[in-house]
Amino acid sequence: MKYVFLILAFILVSCSSIKKKNAVATEVGPEVVFEVTQGILHPESIIYSPKHEKFFVSNVSSGNPLETKSVGYLSKISKDGKIVTEKWITGFKAPKGIAIVGDDLYVTDINRVVKVSISKAKIAKVFPVKNAKFLNDVTADNEGNIYISDTLSDIIYRIKDNKIDQWLKDDRVAGSHGLYTDGKEHIIATKWGADVDPKTLVAKGLGDIAVISLKNQNEITVVKDLQGQLDGIAVDGKGTLWISDWITGNVFTMTKQGKVSKMFNLGQGTADISVARELGLLLVPQMLQNKILFIKL
Repeated sequence: MKYVFLILAFILVSCSSIKKKNAVATEVGPEVVFEVTQGILHPESIIYSPKHEKFFVSNVSSGNPLETKSVGYLSKISKDGKIVTEKWITGFKAPKGIAIVGDDLYVTDINRVVKVSISKAKIAKVFPVKNAKFLNDVTADNEGNIYISDTLSDIIYRIKDNKIDQWLKDDRVAGSHGLYTDGKEHIIATKWGADVDPKTLVAKGLGDIAVISLKNQNEITVVKDLQGQLDGIAVDGKGTLWISDWITGNVFTMTKQGKVSKMFNLGQGTADISVARELGLLLVPQMLQNKILFIKL
């Protein structure tokens, strides 16, 4: 499908046309380097900081993604997969997506974004989001601006100059779940699905992918080459996109040439995957199994 190249425009220097590729099952089983279960309770997201040489994990804890009590927390893990601090930062309700800018973590927590100082190991600032319904993922551009999805709305928010505002409201991004950006050209949003029940989070229709221009957010391309209850999205050192489906547990790749392949199945609850390029690892939080898988790329 010729629109697929837009999803990879920030990876490829030039691309004139890419034909539609069907998802091809190529399951060979992942090579798990190590897994972590200690202190991990319904993990939703994980990120690696090369600067600090640590992994940071958001734990929903109660298992309720709409939790109202302050039972969620962040864990800190060493780069060789050892728990450093199980409950490193507490006071969250149901923390989800994580982004890093310098020494700070930005973490979504249902209707707010929490800024955490890594070096000081404490919450530095809280950004309440009026009318937010289900803040999910976050990503940062090259200028340090933070973009936040709201799965139960058609809005993407942005933190700029230490203030949070609505950045985009458009039906084409309704149900946005995972976010990824190349930092200067595009944001890619994976979508959970259409007509999501706000109480059960069950979607009546399959989600797809939206590619949004950072320079002109009204330039949006919807790509349907991969559909499902899509969750995490990341890119590896070769420019290949990795995308997870929470419901089925499938993990897919999309190559520079636009080919979509099913790589393996890890079971329902495969959440906000990410890539530690410096370590050559795919990081997979498994919410229902209470563990993190570190898979060799």
